[in-house]
Amino acid sequence: MKRRSLAAVLGWVAVACAMTATTTWAITLLGQGLSRQVVSPMSHAEITQALAAATAAGETGGPASPSEAGGVSRAFTTPGGSVVGTCATGQASLLAWSPAQGYATDDVSEGPGPYASLEFESENDKITVRITCVRGAPTMTLKEDRDRD
Repeated sequence: MKRRSLAAVLGWVAVACAMTATTTWAITLLGQGLSRQVVSPMSHAEITQALAAATAAGETGGPASPSEAGGVSRAFTTPGGSVVGTCATGQASLLAWSPAQGYATDDVSEGPGPYASLEFESENDKITVRITCVRGAPTMTLKEDRDRD
């Protein structure tokens, strides 16, 4: 009777270990596909290009500077993240954007067009950024929706 109980316990432990290993392996494989970043970080070259094209600024934006694409670009900082916008031939475009910690980017309309826009979203906030061209220079309009449910 003792041998049968010992064999049953050892069998159960072996099956439990095998199932744990299989489950861990499956979650690892699935996790690679499910946990991809929605927003990929900028490369060193992209950061250098964005910094060369625009100066760091507060919410109102810094001075406009000529961009390599022949337009005028400007960097803007919001509570939800940073945006670099450009104006070329009267059309607005987004050159780069980076969400702040705790925020993700959604509904990106890069342009070129009459305006370019995106949303920075957190668990409770949504910040809509819209870039338009005023006298050939990018201008930012900001709309904040706080404590969304």
